Amino acid sequence: MSTVFGAVFFIILVLMGFNVMLWNFLQYDAYNQVITSAGFRDQQTRSESLVFNPPGARDFKPTAFNITVNNQGGVAVTVSRIYITNLSPTNSPQCQGAALCTIDFPPSVMSFTSANIQTGENDHRITINGLNINDGSGYKVVVSTSRGRQFSFFYPWPINAGGGGPSNSNATNTAHGALDVKFDVNSINFTRGTQIIPQPGWTVPYGTPLVYWVKVVNNALQPIIISQYTSLYFVCYQDRFGSGSGTCNETDLNYVVDNRTMNPNTLMAYDEVNNPYVIPAAGPNGPTGFKILKFGSFCPGSTCGNPPPNQDVDFPTPYLVFMGFFYKINGIIVGQTISFVAIRACSTYPSCP
Repeated sequence: MSTVFGAVFFIILVLMGFNVMLWNFLQYDAYNQVITSAGFRDQQTRSESLVFNPPGARDFKPTAFNITVNNQGGVAVTVSRIYITNLSPTNSPQCQGAALCTIDFPPSVMSFTSANIQTGENDHRITINGLNINDGSGYKVVVSTSRGRQFSFFYPWPINAGGGGPSNSNATNTAHGALDVKFDVNSINFTRGTQIIPQPGWTVPYGTPLVYWVKVVNNALQPIIISQYTSLYFVCYQDRFGSGSGTCNETDLNYVVDNRTMNPNTLMAYDEVNNPYVIPAAGPNGPTGFKILKFGSFCPGSTCGNPPPNQDVDFPTPYLVFMGFFYKINGIIVGQTISFVAIRACSTYPSCP
């Protein structure tokens, strides 16, 4: 009996070992299948490539428009959701900040159709219903696919966001970026004291607090929001052959102030959140308008004084004025230096020898 029971117990142990080995092989095979399937899905995801056609959005109706896109990847693509964010609410507060617009399939209020884009398909049009983004504001449109990829574009389309092209070809262009100053006699003006009518600022009275008015335009096809750190940097220098004996102050800074500021006696702090300078976007043929920026504070976003130039009272002091601009375009902060200009401070203003 002991021999029989021992043999049975041994057979049970062998069968259990075989069963464990078989279970291990099955689990390993299932694991390999998961890895292969996941790798295949990842490969398909990486193969997605949607390219939007300029100007990105078109065929506008009162509450609808089309997005035009090409499928340049190796797989068909299904759009699952579209997100639209208003980056510069110039004319409309819709889709702004946390209240961004989420576009889903019907019957949602804002919906889209034609979600399937076949491999190699060109000029596929996804129709957005319940919304219109052709209202003068700047928008970011993000298209999310069923595989988790996201593709985006900005409207208006950024053809000239940084220079070059017809809108940046004027001979008076000083820009190395989107912002530009077109120089003429009234490109830089100033006000002071009770003088609230701007006067040309190429020569200014010495030892006098001033507010400078600078006319700027936008070469980019998106609106620009000016940052509080935008400033004019005054560097004075003296003619070595002059008779002056005074000193030169090389650290004069004039930060941007609120557009309601009229003169140094009524400085108003610049609030880039609630009352920003918004430079309108350019059109196909160049800038569509201009904006006057005012400068007059020692400090960014504050009213801490107005720096009068420390001129040599015996000899007209010339200044090199560097224009340092910080602004937001397409949700990104950009820094740009526009070419410097020359200004003279004279004790005999308005005449200047």
